[in-house]
Amino acid sequence: MSSQKLKIGIITSADPNDKRSWSGTYYKMQNALKNEFSTVISLGPVELTGFQTYSMNFKIKVCSIFHQIIFKKKYNRNHNNIKSKYHGRFFEKQINKYSPDILFAPSANVQIAHLKTKVPLCYYCDTTVSLMVDYYKSSDDFSKKSLMISNSIEQLAIENSATNVFPSLWACESAKKDYGSRQTFLVKMGANIDEDPKSEDLVRSYDNEINILFVGVDWDRKGGPIILETLELLNSKGYNISLTVVGCNPPKSHPKMKVIPFLDKNKEKDSKKLDQIYKKAHLFFMPTRAECYGIVFCEANAYGLPVIGTDTGGVSSVIENGINGYILPINANCTDYFKLIAALIDDSKRFESLAITSRNKYLKELNWDKWGVKMKDILLKTKLNTKK
Repeated sequence: MSSQKLKIGIITSADPNDKRSWSGTYYKMQNALKNEFSTVISLGPVELTGFQTYSMNFKIKVCSIFHQIIFKKKYNRNHNNIKSKYHGRFFEKQINKYSPDILFAPSANVQIAHLKTKVPLCYYCDTTVSLMVDYYKSSDDFSKKSLMISNSIEQLAIENSATNVFPSLWACESAKKDYGSRQTFLVKMGANIDEDPKSEDLVRSYDNEINILFVGVDWDRKGGPIILETLELLNSKGYNISLTVVGCNPPKSHPKMKVIPFLDKNKEKDSKKLDQIYKKAHLFFMPTRAECYGIVFCEANAYGLPVIGTDTGGVSSVIENGINGYILPINANCTDYFKLIAALIDDSKRFESLAITSRNKYLKELNWDKWGVKMKDILLKTKLNTKK
């Protein structure tokens, strides 16, 4: 069957048309697939009846109370078999209604773990449950029993899928090692921006003040304190550096730091403001402590910004040293980052060359068009790998 005749059904718990859902990733994935297939249907968001919602929430509340009493820890209210079964039944009805030929489920292990369907399924996620345990602090509050349940949901999701796709080698290796995933593919994600900035709008001077940009919601997890220490060190050594922070409110202020706490990409005004912020920056700096992938690095590269990050999680699948930026070890401190950034500023030709190769890395690899082309081939393989 021609790819143009295939009907793709996308499974998401949230609304893929809302750019705030998974920071706009669902939206970009959906549009990328529409460029490759004539019919792409959003089967989500999940819409339960009033009674179903009450029943599901009541059962989850009972389990939460039980876990608090017995295990003295929390029950994951978003990642459990109760929610999975309710969501699975919702999507079974959607599948029967729209009759898709292939199902694509991005970050939807809860939705597909208990899904009963003969339609071939492709699961896509930026991490696995086993990787998240002891990596993100959010898992520390959950009981061991709750974590076991989450892990079993991941196992079922991978087993129920004809193909499993991840954006980093870090996640791919976990899927194969921890869950026995066989048909496993690596396809890198792109930048969640409305359109590619024009090259002529990205010409910068590297001889005056250098503006470092940080975009993120979690200041501490994304390495904010290290950024501020590095900023202070650079300026104390005579470098003319400013810092722009977007997406959060750092606990400390600094005369050389400008803060924009929140921008809504769904609003044209905010989207244009973010576009201008990227264009006025010279370098993107996010020494993250934990990161599954880092789409924001792709966004920075789209604007010709070299990126500096940390060798943790899936970041090394995005940042290639000397090509689109640099990654330092997780134990690197502000002095290490100072030396790296100072060396770039001291060699403006190298800085400018890195900006060019960063933009090229985005155009050749880290964009949603390239993602869509690769996913088209995998979805066709998914159709061929239909379980009997």
